[in-house]
Amino acid sequence: MLRNIYHLALKEFLHLVRDRRTLAFLILMPSVLTVIFGYAIGSPRVTGIPTRIVDLDGGRIAEEYEEALNGSITFRPEVVREATDDDVAAAEEALRRDDISAFVVIPKGLSDTVEDGGSGTVRAVVDASDTFTAPSVLRELGSTTVQQNAFLAAERARREGRADSVEDGLRKVAPIELATEMRFNPELKSQNFVMPGVIGLILQILTVIVMATSIARERERGTMEQLAVTPLTPPEIFIGKLLPYFFLALLDTVNVMLLAWLLFGVALQGHFVVVAALVVTFVLGSLGIGQLISVVSRNQSQAVQLAVFYILPAFVLSGAFTPIETQPEAVRPIAYAFPLTYFCHGFRAALLRQATLYDVRWDLAAMLAFVLLTFGLSVLLLRARPDAR
Repeated sequence: MLRNIYHLALKEFLHLVRDRRTLAFLILMPSVLTVIFGYAIGSPRVTGIPTRIVDLDGGRIAEEYEEALNGSITFRPEVVREATDDDVAAAEEALRRDDISAFVVIPKGLSDTVEDGGSGTVRAVVDASDTFTAPSVLRELGSTTVQQNAFLAAERARREGRADSVEDGLRKVAPIELATEMRFNPELKSQNFVMPGVIGLILQILTVIVMATSIARERERGTMEQLAVTPLTPPEIFIGKLLPYFFLALLDTVNVMLLAWLLFGVALQGHFVVVAALVVTFVLGSLGIGQLISVVSRNQSQAVQLAVFYILPAFVLSGAFTPIETQPEAVRPIAYAFPLTYFCHGFRAALLRQATLYDVRWDLAAMLAFVLLTFGLSVLLLRARPDAR
């Protein structure tokens, strides 16, 4: 059995080596995608949002509010001072043309009203067509407004003699302080969250698509009939075709992790045994899925279409780049139908929390179930389909 597997694996390896374009693609593609995804999906925070501030007031309170917005990296503000109603209309038109993402109108008389002990309303108009930018704008404006209110209340307490200084006034108007401790990723480095998803996605693209075309290619070229008359059994065919791509995927994993360390400072601080177990199990599961797709496909074109149909939902739903909790509750259970979900969860635990094998046991068990299921179905279909052998 081992001799048969060795010769088939050698045949598949030689075919891979002779196809230099495919080999170069399989080796270089993971590195290129790591660089692109690592920088492109590097920060989840939206910054530099073009925002216009229409100042109809011109007073001290308005200037302090503008300074607070200028100090935020969320906005790239354009301040229109001594503004009129025509400037408000111009801001509306700029928003419609997508020249700006939001504009803030500071009403006339706001400073005088607040100084006299009254209250006023600052108007914020946000382009909600961008569902990522709009919440960031509203959240930052809300935080800025709360902060300015606290400073005004503290200043008023100082003037009225209820506080010795503005700092004392802040302690009186905002007596609750929040003490935060950031664990596991104290610098909030987004690459630490994104890189496991990048590695998982790259491995899945590599293994599923390439493996999906293996048996379909043999069937398309008519060489499946030649394999059928050999003493090779379906398990031997399956394992022999899988081995070269398995080792290639492990090589690409090392390559991608080295790039992640050199370019983004993402280093393995956890147990290497845990990472190795997660990678090996995930690669085997992905190869099994690719092989299963290959068995049920009649040609390479059909195999690629089925592979893409599988990969796209996994890319979106698995939590590779955004937490699963951001998805609607009705959709979340679907995420657990993909091995990538368990790989990302377990890999992040190993990378950031120094998880042990016991900590990631359920992730490993789920991926192992995918391995057994896909391997078993592939072998059964190879036996059952006359045109597959």
